[in-house]
Amino acid sequence: MSEAERRAVELRAVMDANARQSQQPPKGLELLAVGQGEVMSSLARLERTTRHSAWSILPRLTFDPEDLGYELNPRSRKRGVELRTITQPRTLRFNPLLTSFIPWARIGPVVMRLIVIDERSAVVEGPVTGEGDTTAWLATGGEILARALDVWSASWAESRPALAPGESPPLNERQLDVARGVCLGRTDATIARQLGISQRTVARDVAAILEVTQAGSRAEAVLNMLGRGRQSRT
Repeated sequence: MSEAERRAVELRAVMDANARQSQQPPKGLELLAVGQGEVMSSLARLERTTRHSAWSILPRLTFDPEDLGYELNPRSRKRGVELRTITQPRTLRFNPLLTSFIPWARIGPVVMRLIVIDERSAVVEGPVTGEGDTTAWLATGGEILARALDVWSASWAESRPALAPGESPPLNERQLDVARGVCLGRTDATIARQLGISQRTVARDVAAILEVTQAGSRAEAVLNMLGRGRQSRT
């Protein structure tokens, strides 16, 4: 077990103990959200108040064409917020568009979800509820925040860039927009109209998407982009 994994396991154990105790959580820790929808809404609110940096540890980064991250990330970067992301090496297999959407992504030992905001607070994954809903907790001080910062430091030290030095993302921004349209079942004509480009350009971009996803058809490309193709099961 790596140092990053060891520290993450320890943080998870402390989080589970604090989250499940009957009394109030310790000072500096509060329940942020329950359920995936509420978690995403809470992250969107936090994004608006983030000033300097948002550093994420995400075990699995799936491609979701309707994910709020595709709007939040460009918005944060435009404001000058430094974004860092660490994910598992296997993510590159089931998410072939990862380095196009998140070219700054790094891969390394990751066992839990964690977001460090401005180095002053952290959103930490908590235990699931009895109904199976995910929970997210906000640490603004105390032991949990200190441990979260330790997990981040160890994980960053043991990670490496997903893109090799000098390597460019396989798809450009327009091609990514086309990929999202394809996953949403839109026709070339609809995609062309929405993006203000020609259908011929869309067709070329679709061909590039098929090549990147190693797909022989549009349907197979969608499965591969969503992590449901043959590659993700090998």
